[in-house]
Amino acid sequence: MKKEYNLKVNPFRSTPAIEEGEIIWAGFKELKNKIEGRLKRSLKIPNSSIVLNWGEYGSGKTHAARYFSKQKVLSDISKEIGSSVPFSLVFSLPKGKEPVKDIFISVIDNLDLDNLRTLFDGVDFKIDTVIENSTKNILYKSVLSAIFDSTTDKHLLKKYLYGESTKTEISTLNETLDNKILRPLNKDNDYILLLASLFTCMTYKKKVYSSVVIWLDEFEDIQVLNSTNIDKTNNFLRELLDYTPNNLLVFINLTQTSLFGVSDLSEYIYDSVKSRIRERINFEIPNESALRNYLTEILAIYRHDEEKGNAYHPFEVDLVENVIKDMSNSSLRAFNEALSLLIELADMDNIIPSISDDFYQSVKPEIIGWKDE
Repeated sequence: MKKEYNLKVNPFRSTPAIEEGEIIWAGFKELKNKIEGRLKRSLKIPNSSIVLNWGEYGSGKTHAARYFSKQKVLSDISKEIGSSVPFSLVFSLPKGKEPVKDIFISVIDNLDLDNLRTLFDGVDFKIDTVIENSTKNILYKSVLSAIFDSTTDKHLLKKYLYGESTKTEISTLNETLDNKILRPLNKDNDYILLLASLFTCMTYKKKVYSSVVIWLDEFEDIQVLNSTNIDKTNNFLRELLDYTPNNLLVFINLTQTSLFGVSDLSEYIYDSVKSRIRERINFEIPNESALRNYLTEILAIYRHDEEKGNAYHPFEVDLVENVIKDMSNSSLRAFNEALSLLIELADMDNIIPSISDDFYQSVKPEIIGWKDE
């Protein structure tokens, strides 16, 4: 990036960032406050609920999931209200033949057994007693004991949880367990009830984790599932909430499309699940004021040095106003893509010290030609 632009890198991403250090929040303070408020409520109050995040493609739902799952962000929110941190997960709605098992595996993928065991070694309650009270099922009690017991081989345990253990490996796993694991996990009910009991143990009295927060992204893909798997997905959400009555917050990210609107929800999200949705957060198409604030903040974050003149540098003011006008009724992602391409073309063509509206007009068909199609 040219030194005249005073930028560390191109600030405008066309896809949501994955690396924690690259996941930042700029602008859209009201939306940020809504999500923060919902998280704070969940961290403090021992109830379970679903929040529906609704917006068009590219409106920032996936970005919000990743930002609000950053350990630093969750730690800061927790400190602000004096609670322990939540256990947060982000994964997309599975589209395979076994959606419930796929969700279960997504949770296990994110379960750091060493860290979990270390955290629970220092608590002032007996985890065995919590396990005993979390479920009446003998198998689930045995598996939970293995999860929290630091003497149990974590690699064999993970293989068991993934459903990949042989009989010999289960026998070896049982050598260190007082309560033996008698069979594999093999049905949706096992996955749902074990997760519910695990979440109950992890958030007991909000000592170690204040809550479990699940971001279920790309939920609109439920349209491609057959009726059986739509049933299974709805059943999973309903039963997980029923059997984890405390300290569970599920964000469902749902993209509005030409084929999927609010009126279509009942076809894919059953009443039994909708009744558990406590709030809907709309990720709206940004207005001109929101885009100006966003642009000012994100450029400031990525600058080498503070800009004392034009807050939009390296873009000239009239260019920004025309881009915003031209991008009206477009998603934030489309706005980012336009500015990203514009800054790359200017960099390539050695446009310095700033990028003018004349240059924008000369490359405009390449920047937003799709809007005329």
